[in-house]
Amino acid sequence: MTAAVIGANATYLFLAFFPPILWLLFYLREDRHPEPKHLLLLTFIGGMGSALIAIVAECAFIGLIRGGSCQDGIISDANLPFIFFGIAFIEEYVKYFAVKALILRRPDFDEPVDGMIYMMTSALGFAALENALFAMPLFHQNFFTGFEITANRFLGANLLHALSSGIVGFFLARAWFHPHRHHFIALGVLIASLLHAGFNYLILVRETFSQSTFYLILLLSTMAVMVFIDFERLKRVQKPQVI
Repeated sequence: MTAAVIGANATYLFLAFFPPILWLLFYLREDRHPEPKHLLLLTFIGGMGSALIAIVAECAFIGLIRGGSCQDGIISDANLPFIFFGIAFIEEYVKYFAVKALILRRPDFDEPVDGMIYMMTSALGFAALENALFAMPLFHQNFFTGFEITANRFLGANLLHALSSGIVGFFLARAWFHPHRHHFIALGVLIASLLHAGFNYLILVRETFSQSTFYLILLLSTMAVMVFIDFERLKRVQKPQVI
């Protein structure tokens, strides 16, 4: 019985982690000079840790705004747009902070495209743990429901995290080779947070707004094009040339 439970949980955990890892492998193909695997693993784990920090910070933020517990919900709150932006900002910043704390001062961070690679790795670590926390209870209730939610997150939330952090990574790369670096990083986090908040809002209203799916696809497609163009721009920059 115990072995069966352990096996089932291991399967659920694998299904939660597989989609972000699949996205990660896809994006790592864009790197002409692959990063050390131990640093990618460290960044992925750092992204997972940042998800835990985000949970605490978001609860504190919502409690501060509402004057109550974060478990009370935010659907009817008059400050809903501000709360959506605040949550998105927290998540985008903690993913960046993981890279800042673990990677930026290392000698292997030596070319502009590394900014996007490490940021997206952190983001997918974040998404993996978020998947586990979100989908594991659903798997226990109904396997097919859990699998459906995980598949939807692969094309939705997981992709969003990768793309929004890819945008931050582009600005991080610009910052790292520019004397006014903090302004670029702040701008990148701000843009990513706005796009992230827009995605969350469209998810919330999709039951009442019939065109929300179209706008979700449009938003993610636009972000994907931005990230693709950013990758190509950075790959043409030779280290340690200033961008």
